[in-house]
Amino acid sequence: MFSREKLRVLAVGAHPDDIEVGCAGTLLKHKSLGDDLVIAITTQGGYGGRSWGQIQAEALKASNVLGTEYIILDNKIGHYEMNWKTVGELDKIISEHKIDTVYSVWHGDSHQDHRLTFQNVLAACRRKLIQNLYCYELSDYSYRSQDTFNARFFVDISDYMDKKIESVKCYKSYITDQHIEAVLGLAKHRGLACGSEYAEAFEPLFNIWK
Repeated sequence: MFSREKLRVLAVGAHPDDIEVGCAGTLLKHKSLGDDLVIAITTQGGYGGRSWGQIQAEALKASNVLGTEYIILDNKIGHYEMNWKTVGELDKIISEHKIDTVYSVWHGDSHQDHRLTFQNVLAACRRKLIQNLYCYELSDYSYRSQDTFNARFFVDISDYMDKKIESVKCYKSYITDQHIEAVLGLAKHRGLACGSEYAEAFEPLFNIWK
């Protein structure tokens, strides 16, 4: 995938911090290779005892680390669903930025917002403009599920691991030392599977090589 012409990438998370934990290393690698990058977050609101203002401030710091502004859609947590509105907003982002490659939260994730985000993303990827759709895993929620994450695509992020951890640590109101250890441990595990120091793994929904 990385040897062909420039890609136009959209990464979608349900909440700020999904992207950083799930696929920040891969996104940093895309940017280093000259690919275009857009990040969209599908919900907003305070959760886990945190205010939305606090989360927004942390997300801004993380976006500065990744070097890409976040597009945050106007869906309130607790009132989020798979609907025409959100699919249409993602359609517009895909069309305006000529997106061909999409990273989404995994369809089997145990968090309700993550599952709904995947459904909206899948609907927005129905058109032939999208050549690649990958699901990323989250160390918090991808394993309390009756489904099994099917890791079949691996990205060596060894050169970007420090930056990934820096972006995750921006969420000081939520991220603990245990979270950081889990992110590092999962990246180590995925690296062992593909012969690198650190890696991120993805479940591909489809790939098209043109």
